Amino acid sequence: MKDEVTKFLENIVGELFADWPLKPEVEIIENDITVMVRIRTGKDFMFTQPDAQPLLALQHLLRLIFKKQFPDYPQKLSVDIGNFREQQLQAINKVAGEAIWQAKASGNAVHLSPMSSFERRLIHTQVANELDLSSESMGFGNDRHVVIKLKAK
Repeated sequence: MKDEVTKFLENIVGELFADWPLKPEVEIIENDITVMVRIRTGKDFMFTQPDAQPLLALQHLLRLIFKKQFPDYPQKLSVDIGNFREQQLQAINKVAGEAIWQAKASGNAVHLSPMSSFERRLIHTQVANELDLSSESMGFGNDRHVVIKLKAK
């Protein structure tokens, strides 16, 4: 089944880019949790700058196509272009580290900028490792953000 999934995803990405002047290089990496579709186009910035909306739209489209073809496939499909996911993870970890330091140093709640559910989950995971801190998501829609604060004693 793995070879079938790999071929299917490579073909779909090729078809999606067929009318573009970009020739994507596709790498499929599968683990117990996800099937990662890594794409390099030579112009990866087009999908991630000034924000990642084109990448997220492509991921959404590929997930729909993939789920229709393999409805019972256990892993979640994720798409990465130009190593954006790793860069995003490093940036979120830095933001979380600075906010954790600020909350501990000041004793005040730290309100982070609005972010996606994925980014918020990364922040919550990092804060969970801190015994004296807690985090919660606040706000709605595009204003949803994380607040980090000292635990009540």
